[in-house]
Amino acid sequence: MQINEKLSIKMESVKSLRDIAVESLREAIVIGHLKPGQHIKEREISEIMGISTTPIKEALRILGHEGLVETFPRKGSYVSKVVDSSIEETLMLRAALDALCSRLAALKITDEKLYELEQQIILIEDLYRQNKVEDLVKENTNFHNKIRQAANNLMILNILKNIAAFDTAFRKRALKFTVEMEEGFHEHRGIFEAIKDRDPDLAEERMKKHIMRTTQWVLSNQNKSDE
Repeated sequence: MQINEKLSIKMESVKSLRDIAVESLREAIVIGHLKPGQHIKEREISEIMGISTTPIKEALRILGHEGLVETFPRKGSYVSKVVDSSIEETLMLRAALDALCSRLAALKITDEKLYELEQQIILIEDLYRQNKVEDLVKENTNFHNKIRQAANNLMILNILKNIAAFDTAFRKRALKFTVEMEEGFHEHRGIFEAIKDRDPDLAEERMKKHIMRTTQWVLSNQNKSDE
């Protein structure tokens, strides 16, 4: 094996570990396992994850750019004290973009994609009745993805990809609440009906209200997530 091949493999390995660290820490912060102002001890995290501190340091830099972590010289890294503001602002962006996707979907959706979206709602309802939270997280994401695909706008999709991991972590936090599971399901049904009726104004309005209501409700009830 040539030395450049070895270096390539090593770099890919480091990148993979970094991505795993980013995902794990982001989820811990967004869900609320790591609290605002809490010290993130690199060595402790590396021992828990079974990796070196290098990818942890890289992950903390990335999360710093996302507004979730603050790092101070000679003091270390801490969960941002305004982490909920960062979460809210990111989800405001998502609400605007997904609302636009719903509008475009209502105008563009084909009969085939409409049928797929209806089947997705039926699947979500079944999972909701069975209280399968982990599966609900996945299929709720798929519901939103199907609407985005029906919107058929590559630029919007590329922007949404940048907040996809962040959004998934928040959705896990939201679905810890039984009330949110029920409310979210009914709102998804309403969004689907608006798209089915080819009503772009209503589809856009319902999607935006759905995301912002979820955001505000979860953030205001964050302490209950630890019960």
